[in-house]
Amino acid sequence: MPLEAGLVSYAALASMALASKKHRSTPPLPIMPSPGMARWAGWVMLILALVVAMLRFGMAQGMVAWIGQMCVAGTGLVLLLSWRPRLALALAAPACCMALFCLLVFPFA
Repeated sequence: MPLEAGLVSYAALASMALASKKHRSTPPLPIMPSPGMARWAGWVMLILALVVAMLRFGMAQGMVAWIGQMCVAGTGLVLLLSWRPRLALALAAPACCMALFCLLVFPFA
């Protein structure tokens, strides 16, 4: 099962978590966007994940796959935020890169 939508959803939800004051780390990450930019980027990535899922699975199944993968990504993010918050936010960039790699290697059928 293609997981690109889940990886992009993880990055989107991590970006939205970075927009809240609670999850912004005291020693800043190497690349720290402003809260408004992080929130905006999170919404754009969620829409991108929906488009990817719909292109990959079709309209109806894509919506279901997007919701399911977003739920799994959100659960993983919440569990990582409670255990290792900096790691949870730092894994957003590799998740996006991995999704892009999978999209390039396995194009839409």
